[in-house]
Amino acid sequence: MISDKFFSLLSIICLFANLMSCSVYEETVPNTENINLLAWESFEEGDYQAAYSKFGEVLDIDPRDQEALHGRAWSALLLSDALDAIKDFKAAIYYGNSSLDPLAGLAFAYHANQEYSMCINKAKAVLASNTYYYFEHKPVINFRDLHLILASAYFQTGNLSRAYEHILILQPDISFAQPDSSHYEFNGQLYSGYSELILAIIDYLDVLYGM
Repeated sequence: MISDKFFSLLSIICLFANLMSCSVYEETVPNTENINLLAWESFEEGDYQAAYSKFGEVLDIDPRDQEALHGRAWSALLLSDALDAIKDFKAAIYYGNSSLDPLAGLAFAYHANQEYSMCINKAKAVLASNTYYYFEHKPVINFRDLHLILASAYFQTGNLSRAYEHILILQPDISFAQPDSSHYEFNGQLYSGYSELILAIIDYLDVLYGM
């Protein structure tokens, strides 16, 4: 007859085996939260390629990780891959990122992809929610950049008056001269029409405020 001591010993062995298997599992399965943190560190240091790769590691483990999708989208955007950024920003929103950041990212990505109506829609939505928006992981990307791409997008869609409204938000004291009925002078240069003038001012502001 098997003694109670044998069963007790067997139980201890099984418990120890379970603990060991859990420990091995924890050591071999990467912690996605930690990888995301490392990826954001690379992003904030300006190493967007490394950040993109690290966020990709998380998505290899969990393709629905909204934080990694969001981070990879910004990394792709700053690596000049607007289409990839749009895809990941949309996925981040779909899987639960309800912050303004992916909306702002979409505004910039749509502008880069010359989808100006979509750019206007997203940029206006962000500014309507936060007039002084900035991106936490890269604060130099902020409301000024949104007004700049709005000015550019309105210009590209032929709405010069709305473009000029956003120019004035960025630079209320902007000034130009009109030496005659068909020419404008700005920053020491002469332009042959109002459209050329607005584009020149946008280019000037892009140097000052562009992301």
